[in-house]
Amino acid sequence: MKAIFRDLLSWFANAKPFKKCLVLLLFLIHVFLLAITFVKVDYEVLTPGSINPIVATNSQANDYWVVKISTDNRAGNVNTVGVYQHIRVSYFQYLISKLSPKHDVRVYDPETDLSPDEEIIMGTLQKEYSIVDALIVAYEAARAKNPAVNIEYSFAGILVLWVRKDSRSNLEPGDLITKIDGRSFGDAEEFRTILSEFSVDETFRLTVLRGGKETEVEARKMLIKNEETNEYEEKLGVGTHEKMVIDPAKTTPKFQINEKLQSRGPSGGAMMALSIYNALLEEDVTKGKMIIGTGTINLDGSVGAIGGVPQKIATAAMYAADVFFVGEANYEEALEAYEELKHLFKPGFKLIEVKTFSDIISELEALS
Repeated sequence: MKAIFRDLLSWFANAKPFKKCLVLLLFLIHVFLLAITFVKVDYEVLTPGSINPIVATNSQANDYWVVKISTDNRAGNVNTVGVYQHIRVSYFQYLISKLSPKHDVRVYDPETDLSPDEEIIMGTLQKEYSIVDALIVAYEAARAKNPAVNIEYSFAGILVLWVRKDSRSNLEPGDLITKIDGRSFGDAEEFRTILSEFSVDETFRLTVLRGGKETEVEARKMLIKNEETNEYEEKLGVGTHEKMVIDPAKTTPKFQINEKLQSRGPSGGAMMALSIYNALLEEDVTKGKMIIGTGTINLDGSVGAIGGVPQKIATAAMYAADVFFVGEANYEEALEAYEELKHLFKPGFKLIEVKTFSDIISELEALS
């Protein structure tokens, strides 16, 4: 190997100036290409993803099911739509993404934004609670039409999804808060009421379930600037969601949640509720149509906001969908992306704005 390098150096030393310049130019180009391929930059990129079916029944199987309902009904052709998220991409990926109108490029701040590992933990927790919330909403709605359908559930506590790096709460993602200074609470609203009694300078105790064991941590609130109002608010510096627990023994028909989930995040909640609802009733409320949609589902039935809407519209356009449901908070953004697609080709789906789960059912009933 040393002999080869000596020969190359000898050849270069004796080469003509033109050849030396050419070799140096090619070497610099090679180094540049390596640099932009491997050097990471502080940007995250969202790109179009894929769609996936959600629910399986005794008469309708799929390889990507999230929930399986023990009925002979069909869940219908209802799909969630996802995007691919790439955090701290290479400079080459950044340049390519900037050229595509279907890609969303955002600045990533490692000092304040969640790390890739923290994103995975949060997304997994969000997926888990969205499944439970979707089951509750769907079973409750189906019970209104068929009294044989039943579900029993209870409030378990406040689930911690993510923790700011400057939080003074000593909480960790996955913690389940059950008490504040020894005081229990029955729902998220009561939790916020008790929390509001403490000032920023006060230290209080939080009882949490961590790794299946009960422990106590000391916490203090912090001042966080609200970007919309430009005012500072007293917060724990963590993301939370109320956790509900379903009693399988008192739930009919029986259900099973897949332990090996294929995706993360809560954005498929509304479509998951629709597919479960359809599986619980003999009538096919989807009328055989291929349905794609996006939006979280809340326990009161409202459809919540999500991210990556333009990429999800682009993804839906690649499939032969008939209907695309989107929540009120994201409709304008979705409509803009939908109209932009018309300049390239006519999307094959109807874009429908909904506010609640009831709206989804009503819109389907109105379809021919």
